[in-house]
Amino acid sequence: MVHSSYLVFLIILWFSLQLVCKVTMVSPDASFAPLPTNLKVAMYPGLLNVTWDCNITKSMENYTYNLLLQRKLEEPLNMSTCFFQHEVSLHMQFVLHNGVFINISTEKLSNKEKVKNNWTEIILIPEGKINTAADIFSCMIYNVSLMNCSWSVGKEAPEDTQYSLDLWQNSPFLNGKVVNIKCQVYIKDSFGRQVGCVFKSPNIEFQRPVYIVIVGSSNQTSIQFFDEKITPNDHVILDPPRNINLSYYSSELEIKWEKPITQSYVSDVCFEYNIYFKEKGGINVTTPGTSFKTNQFLSNEEVTVMMRVKWIDLCSQNYKTWSKWSDPHKLGSKSTGFIPKHLLIVLGIGTAVVLILLIILCRRFRIWTKLFPRVPKPALKMFDTVEQKEIERQKFPESEIPFLKQEEEDCVCSDVTEILQKQQSECNTET
Repeated sequence: MVHSSYLVFLIILWFSLQLVCKVTMVSPDASFAPLPTNLKVAMYPGLLNVTWDCNITKSMENYTYNLLLQRKLEEPLNMSTCFFQHEVSLHMQFVLHNGVFINISTEKLSNKEKVKNNWTEIILIPEGKINTAADIFSCMIYNVSLMNCSWSVGKEAPEDTQYSLDLWQNSPFLNGKVVNIKCQVYIKDSFGRQVGCVFKSPNIEFQRPVYIVIVGSSNQTSIQFFDEKITPNDHVILDPPRNINLSYYSSELEIKWEKPITQSYVSDVCFEYNIYFKEKGGINVTTPGTSFKTNQFLSNEEVTVMMRVKWIDLCSQNYKTWSKWSDPHKLGSKSTGFIPKHLLIVLGIGTAVVLILLIILCRRFRIWTKLFPRVPKPALKMFDTVEQKEIERQKFPESEIPFLKQEEEDCVCSDVTEILQKQQSECNTET
């Protein structure tokens, strides 16, 4: 029993010696890589700065240095510059307000052998009193042209805390230049603190991410900043479908519509529609595309339809939010303000045929002349007749028509005598 225990002890001792030999045989070149002195990391809204002393030794020249941020982004450090700056708006890989993990790794130039370093991973927290930064941040986009962002005041923020919002986006149309957009209209709470921002017709691209920073200030204490990265298209609340049209074709009811307006072109496959039929206890149908047919209604049956739309999950993260319902659209015997297209065509053709038949009948039977006969000209006055006769007398001398002379004189005299007698009787009557 003692012998076996002694044997086990010898075996353990042998393995221990082998391990010690391996450790001592490590090349001196594999020792810890030298790090720059006075290495400092500072955090600002949207920026991360790393500085160190520029006392580069010969041993440091044999190594390359890399900065690992948040265990995601690895950036090379040029030790001769003694400065490194990381702009969040250019990379959009993480935010800063929750703290950042920082690590420095080294690599030997000769054989690319990775060497351990003596710089442990740290967490960098933004300056300021804890729980004073803006909280519960959210953004929603309505009607394509209105972006509304809101937040709550930090739990430990004083009453005089004031927040301001800035937005950055890396625009491909400006050679990768970052565009800064200031808040246009602020929304305030009962203490006058700014707790919301409205962008009217924002000059941003909805399909590209944006970086938002909310900075706070107070006369009582320092306020931590808040930052967030969002893709606007994931926060768009769609408008209802447009130009909804109902019509009957044979035994089917067909509904056609147009997709809602978006800031840029979006394929039809990115939308899902919900159709609600008020009749028959309320029928609810979900469908893709821009048309739908059903044979559940008769051609003379009244139908009332409302529609709404939402994104599908492949096109937006806001795929669970429906738009508001459209206005009701009616079709049927009791509907008003809507006439099917085929009925309008029939009415137009029938009206034209009736008008043509009426015109032909009027011309054939002269109905227009019978309904509106010509009014005869009024009779000429007596003096006009005398003047006419005088004109005829001038045309034809009395020598040529002697038999008319006596007759005309008698007529003229008799006429003049009648006129004089009539005038005298009127005068006597008046006196």
